[in-house]
Amino acid sequence: MNTDAPHPQLLRGLQLKELGRYADAESAFKEALAQEPNDAFALHQLAACQWHIPGRHKDALQTIGQAIAAEPNASEHHVLRAFILCVLDRPKDALASARSALELSPTDTGAFCAEAQAWLQMENWPNAERAAREALALDADNSTAANQLAQTLRLQNKQVENAAHLAGMLARDPDDAFTHANAGWSALQRGERVAAETHFREALRIDPDFDYAREGLLTSFRARSPLYRLYLSYTFAMQRLTRGSRWVVIVGLFIGVQVTRFLPAVAGTILIAVYFLFVLWVWVARPVGNFLLLFDSFARYALRPREKLEAGVVGGSLGLAVLSLVAVLPSYLMNAVRFENVVLFLAAGAIAVSFPLSLTFTNRSRLGARVFGSIGAVGVLATVVAVAMECTPSGPPEAVATFFQFACLACVLSTWLGNVPSLIKRG
Repeated sequence: MNTDAPHPQLLRGLQLKELGRYADAESAFKEALAQEPNDAFALHQLAACQWHIPGRHKDALQTIGQAIAAEPNASEHHVLRAFILCVLDRPKDALASARSALELSPTDTGAFCAEAQAWLQMENWPNAERAAREALALDADNSTAANQLAQTLRLQNKQVENAAHLAGMLARDPDDAFTHANAGWSALQRGERVAAETHFREALRIDPDFDYAREGLLTSFRARSPLYRLYLSYTFAMQRLTRGSRWVVIVGLFIGVQVTRFLPAVAGTILIAVYFLFVLWVWVARPVGNFLLLFDSFARYALRPREKLEAGVVGGSLGLAVLSLVAVLPSYLMNAVRFENVVLFLAAGAIAVSFPLSLTFTNRSRLGARVFGSIGAVGVLATVVAVAMECTPSGPPEAVATFFQFACLACVLSTWLGNVPSLIKRG
């Protein structure tokens, strides 16, 4: 690493990076690299800055690749590459980079932290816990490893051990935003909503841009609703399972519903209705929770524009469906069959489109957003056409009714696609 007589811009870049002014630091490092293009230290620092700038993660990966080419045996470059790959949702590649770092330096604490992060993203909690503990065995004061351990303990429902671990962390460093956020999520999992809000607010006071804490605060606001708390309990329970185990649960529930046909008609119908209400509610719980927050004079300011849009569209759609169903009763009593059919078309369509649209606006997967958005758009079109044709004297032709049924079915079945990780990236 070339650190003899460092370029003035290199020193300036380090100062700016320390202050968190990553865009300015990036410019300074680029000026230093203009004089020495193969300076691995400067390339590493440039990549670290780009890693912290939204939308620049691919640039960071390319830059750290240059640093590795210039200095292939420096473990810190492989560690940074692993963390960058995690941000790019490539945990398997990140794990390979972390292991390359450990081969070069078996006692590199950062490499174990990178390994833990990769395992966390792959939802392999035991291996993530092991890697975090190995990092802490090398450096007991490493806050990254300590917070990773807190996450793995919570996700494995080791609540007693996690509470003791977090208490020790907060005693050592009461101003660590990550620790407060982890304490908030742990409190939320224990059902202590007020304590969770307190920790999330403190984390955001320390770091106003910390999205992990912001999402936690929003979740604690949504948890004021008893119905949302039930959904949250289900979510925490599912988090403890591997992705494969989740699919086993989902398929098992589906098979269990099929068995209901051997039960008495009323019991079978009730169980099927409860199953579908539960399964479908899981997909709209978050935007519906955000829709309720829009009416909270404080909580709505924590929502981002896309979250507000999603809440307005999904919540408004379901609200329209509820109002439509309420309108069915008087229309039925007045024997206004045609009006009743219009309302039923509108209600069914509004409910159906809410599912793909709940997976569109805050979905960071471009492919997923396009797939679910397209399905939702087809559902909206089918509903508008069906309602319009129902208002005509002759009613909708068979082709329109078939198209409507197909569109509604596609909307409901889109929830199965929501279990494909590459199509769902929340943000």
